Amino acid sequence: MISERLEKIKLLMKEHKLDVYYITTSDDHMSEYIPEYYKVLRYFSGFTGSLGTLLITLDKSYLFVDGRYHIQADEETRGSGIEVMHLGLPKVLEPLEFLKTNYEGKTIGLDGKLTSTTFVNMLTKQGNNVVSIDLASGIMEDRTPLSKDMLFSLDESYCGKSTKNKLKEVKYCLSGKTHILTNLESIAYLLNLRGNDIANTPVFLSFMVFTKDDVYLFINKERLSEEILMRLYDDGIAVREYDEYYDFIKEIKNQIVLIDENKVNYETRRLLDKSNKVFNMTSVVEEMKAIKNPVEQENSRLAHIYDGVAMLRFMMWLKKADKTLLDECDVVEKLNAFRLGYRSFDLSFKPIVAYNANAAMMHYSPKKDKCAKLNNEGILLVDSGGQYFEGTTDITRTFALGPVSDEVRKYFTIVLKSMFELSEVVFKKGMSGYQLDILARKELWSLGIDYLCGTGHGVGHVLAVHEMPPNIRYQKTVSASEQQPLVPGNITSDEPGVYFENKYGIRCENMLLVKKAFENEYGEFFKFETLTMCPFDLDLIDMNYLDEKNRIILNTYHAQVRETLSPYLNEEEKDFLNYATREI
Repeated sequence: MISERLEKIKLLMKEHKLDVYYITTSDDHMSEYIPEYYKVLRYFSGFTGSLGTLLITLDKSYLFVDGRYHIQADEETRGSGIEVMHLGLPKVLEPLEFLKTNYEGKTIGLDGKLTSTTFVNMLTKQGNNVVSIDLASGIMEDRTPLSKDMLFSLDESYCGKSTKNKLKEVKYCLSGKTHILTNLESIAYLLNLRGNDIANTPVFLSFMVFTKDDVYLFINKERLSEEILMRLYDDGIAVREYDEYYDFIKEIKNQIVLIDENKVNYETRRLLDKSNKVFNMTSVVEEMKAIKNPVEQENSRLAHIYDGVAMLRFMMWLKKADKTLLDECDVVEKLNAFRLGYRSFDLSFKPIVAYNANAAMMHYSPKKDKCAKLNNEGILLVDSGGQYFEGTTDITRTFALGPVSDEVRKYFTIVLKSMFELSEVVFKKGMSGYQLDILARKELWSLGIDYLCGTGHGVGHVLAVHEMPPNIRYQKTVSASEQQPLVPGNITSDEPGVYFENKYGIRCENMLLVKKAFENEYGEFFKFETLTMCPFDLDLIDMNYLDEKNRIILNTYHAQVRETLSPYLNEEEKDFLNYATREI
């Protein structure tokens, strides 16, 4: 079926004289996670991961995926004729480099609404002719319609600042310049509104345009209650229909226009009149939402306590269960029930529950027709999170289901130490994730081991589970968010791991809040506050690899978890928590 779809694309490519057709995981807003309607790459490749690039040529098709998806992409494309390109491995070129090396000067077709301005600029700079054309929509059948559900307001008691005040800050920074804002998380943040257009990410399809005198919101008006419409009107926002956006862009003339070319699609840039002076810069809203205000910080602490209670109950159930009666999907169902049955109104992403060898695939997610059976031995990696009105959570724990090898216990202990090496650091103001990343890798690198992804990503406030900045990684990205200094109010994950194909994977993950530590004659120093409140599995610790410093760190953390969660638990749960956080 995939091969038939690719052949249909190739026929259209010949008709329009295209040498390559480019498809990536995106929507009109350059979102990481996208509505079902936009899952074009999945339709033409079979790959279900959150990030990938498909290059279709008249002779062959190539799917580019990063280290999280190497194994998964191989499995999901098998038999389709697609060659999987494992990014991060030696001699494997990035899509842009691949096109330059093999198709220099050739014509590249792409849907300009689903491609960033930055990528198209790079293509044209290296000599490719770019044609903006949608070849996919005429082929795709039974597309899932876009959501028409009503939006809801996030009360100021949760977000700490009114829309009116946020808009004032943005306008002050713009100084009368026109600003096009297309990032869905940024728009939801500014408006203190949330929706359900993307699974587990409470955003809604919309565009915003700031002009010298006005602020325009482009959205399906039917999704706004009278109360919300009146609030937007009172905040000075002119509401237009979503479909009017591209026509509106054409009418902007003789203005200084600010756009983020990583977030604004090529079609928007192409339609802007040549009389405008267009400048590429990161939106001020990105920085605003990445620095959590005191109300957001306090609510985030609560969200992680609620999440810790749900995880503790899950851990208690898992440890006591007969694993021979379970498969990965059973675990997902139980995990979701604990979280959604307590305080969470949604998940923050589809859980990763991976037994033994499946955990070597960083973003493996069990499917009903393909769930590994568990046993009372080996390990289970569980990466999950929730959406709470107080905040967004993301946590990974690796559990022993019974006896495990000395090798597994060794690597678990080293991964845990690696996580602590980052979370316990005190660092100077101005340091970035690019500089701090080595702290979580140095012990693994000393063993000749690495993990092919970043160490930490930012998390939104009742928004996307991945938010940049902050970004902790040594690999450079197009957005360069890894080089932006960490500042107080940033929330980031800390999640080193090891992944051995066909054997097992281990990851430990806590969420960290950046805080000021102290200031002296040498300048300002920052530190991390650990937000996540959940025990690590002591059954996986090998004391031969846990030095005294990290033993004290672990015991201190577990004492804090015990003190924090106990008031929310019944007696049986407290007994389990006391044992799970016992001093070692």
